[in-house]
Amino acid sequence: MAFCTAISCMDGRIQLPVIRYLQRRFQVAYVDTITEPGPNGILARQEDTSVMDSIRKRLQISVENHCSVGIAVVGHYDCAGNPATPEQQHQHLWQAVRWVQQLYPHMEVIALWVDEHWQVHELDSP
Repeated sequence: MAFCTAISCMDGRIQLPVIRYLQRRFQVAYVDTITEPGPNGILARQEDTSVMDSIRKRLQISVENHCSVGIAVVGHYDCAGNPATPEQQHQHLWQAVRWVQQLYPHMEVIALWVDEHWQVHELDSP
């Protein structure tokens, strides 16, 4: 029973493509999903400490109780929660990835982008 973790937008259009991608990418049966509107923007800006604390607590459960083998931070096209340009969202993704890596330096943390065709792309590090 292997798990990985997705920190992704609540937008229902991206859920299944992201889950399927992560099941293949990390070779797991289950994907724990931590959803917020525009989480890459939330984690990049680090202004809403209550939401960040909530994300941190849920991530801790996934990593420590479910033994998550990897973590993905996800951004997507047409995001109502983070209505930035794709380029800005990619920057937010990498800032969010760095935040997660500080919490779990031993974990593989990746950045995913879901495009306008709902295709998932793993971003290369900047």
